Amino acid sequence: MLLMLSFLLFFIFLEIFYPIKLTPTKDLSRVVLDRSGKVVYATLNSKDKWRFRVDLKKIDLNYKRVLLNFEDKRFYKHWGVDYLALLRASWQLIKYGHITSGGSTITMQLARLLEPKSRTISSKIIEIFRAYQLELHYSKDEILSAYLTLAPYGGNVEGIVAASMRYFGKAPNALTLSQSAILVSIPQSPELNRPDRYKSATKEARDKVLKRAYEAKIIDKSSYNFAKNSKIEAKVYKFPRFSPHLSQELLKNSKSLEIESRLNLPLQNSLEIWAKNVGTNLPKGATLGVIVLKNSSGEVLSYIGSYDMFNKDILGYIDINRAIRSPGSILKPLIYGMALENGIVDVNTIIKDNQSQFGEYRPHNFSKKYHDEVTVAYALQNSLNIPAIKVLQKVGVDNFLDRLKNGCGKVILPKKQANLTVALGGLGIKAVQIAQIYSILANGGTGYTLHYLKGQKGKKIKLLNSDADAKVVDILREAVAPRGFTNLSGFLAYKTGTSYGYRDFWSAVFSKEITVVVLVAKANNSSIIKSSARDIALPLAFEVMSFVKSYIPHNSWSRDSKINTKRVPSNTLKYLYKPKEEVENFKFLYPKEGAKFQSASCEDVTVEFKLKGGKSPYIWYIDGKEKKFNKSSIRYSFKEGAHTISAIDKSAKQVVVDIWVNSPNCN
Repeated sequence: MLLMLSFLLFFIFLEIFYPIKLTPTKDLSRVVLDRSGKVVYATLNSKDKWRFRVDLKKIDLNYKRVLLNFEDKRFYKHWGVDYLALLRASWQLIKYGHITSGGSTITMQLARLLEPKSRTISSKIIEIFRAYQLELHYSKDEILSAYLTLAPYGGNVEGIVAASMRYFGKAPNALTLSQSAILVSIPQSPELNRPDRYKSATKEARDKVLKRAYEAKIIDKSSYNFAKNSKIEAKVYKFPRFSPHLSQELLKNSKSLEIESRLNLPLQNSLEIWAKNVGTNLPKGATLGVIVLKNSSGEVLSYIGSYDMFNKDILGYIDINRAIRSPGSILKPLIYGMALENGIVDVNTIIKDNQSQFGEYRPHNFSKKYHDEVTVAYALQNSLNIPAIKVLQKVGVDNFLDRLKNGCGKVILPKKQANLTVALGGLGIKAVQIAQIYSILANGGTGYTLHYLKGQKGKKIKLLNSDADAKVVDILREAVAPRGFTNLSGFLAYKTGTSYGYRDFWSAVFSKEITVVVLVAKANNSSIIKSSARDIALPLAFEVMSFVKSYIPHNSWSRDSKINTKRVPSNTLKYLYKPKEEVENFKFLYPKEGAKFQSASCEDVTVEFKLKGGKSPYIWYIDGKEKKFNKSSIRYSFKEGAHTISAIDKSAKQVVVDIWVNSPNCN
């Protein structure tokens, strides 16, 4: 009676002053999961252990049966202590002079894992009390789950999930009988029974587990023999570290243990292998970024920020998809789309592709060749620069930038100045923004902001009306595929872009349902090689799309392209410009070229400008900045120095005058 009272008082003492908690089971490795629940990326916990959350529903049933048979047959019947097992273990110790079987239950083993102590009689007694506490406060499944979270499996691997991933490269819901037996045996001697180090010891331990399971009729003879004769795998698998740039970003911005992304792990895995292979063949110091997304939702299915995050030669730790880069010509479809939407041009409108100067800006085509009269469709397909700038003049730089920002967010303008150079890449933008723009184009002109997580809903964005968008897409669907590829029935549409100085090589390839963006560049923003995006980036994007179609079958466009760029346009087509003889008298009536002005006081000089000829509406540029005047006569104040003023009429004819303002007279 006194013994029972002492036992009770000690138990109450522990309950009051030393309550037991499963706190260590909360210190887990954090993971990013793909859309089907597979682990994309895993981290060590705060103790530098690989330890993952355990869901008993996702543990192989054979494993649980074999485990309980070997470790604790009466687990679901006792209250934390199996006295029959303790008596058996004690008798065997006396009889044989050494331990042949343990007497500790899974609950007692969990108590020891929660509070590690040297193996003494007093420690065993404390384990017994702690086991009762665990049984009092937690269910059997909670106890089993906690044990399978903390059980040691060699090195810094703890828990059944980490062990299954480390030794067999799989989740614990897909174990073979042999693998289950190995994982049951390892905690008995975590370093000695590791299959990657001691195959013979592992086999002996596994076979012992299998024999007990067979004798207990947990498994049949055929299964027993097959498992016993199975080869011991000596391979160690790396813990998943896919899409490291994106995964680290998601982990940084969340406190959750498990982050459910929209990535497609099989696709991501294949593309990472592909990227490493092609990356080694890129010009020295260059890397590549890849983004694959679903057009109807904006979900990112695959994300590669650099082909090798740990390659110092390419500064692989930099996520090239989030770096500010020049887009080259990749944004031209939006310029033409706005012009089509506003009725400024149609797909077969004629534009003059010739040497042109726009104020102090004198651009040229990438090929340094000019094509005279071309259609809008031809100009966009062949990415001609002069026609794009002429169309941008009509659309308006500020209008274009407003639409661009609405479609993808903030962009960077050099010196915060907006001018016609934005048509050819004169701004800073990220690949993730380009991907968003193209996914919206592919989705009928209305789409969603790019997003990565399950349950996230992108913001709905209208970029173009459906008619203008369809025309742009049809033009891009008819573009000639890169060498070595086919584009049957216009299944894919694409656009490329090469930035000034050959620093950025872009390609956006999209189908009705999927968009792929590839960027080849150096992370330090230096030049790569004198080439073009069509030769460098476009074939890679087509290759990526081939992978995508293998993993994510998707449908073609529901319509045939009605854009015919191969026939000569009829006389009914309108021109973006007027024939030369009709506008040759367009000029500045005053001031004269090189005129000088000086203020009679200490104030800025106000100068009046008057146009002769041409046709409204007019677009004015003062020192490269667009001004909303739309009239043939204006007055404007200038500070001292040289100034350039240009005007463009409705027919895209331009006139320019330079003036000089002397220092003001402040005496």
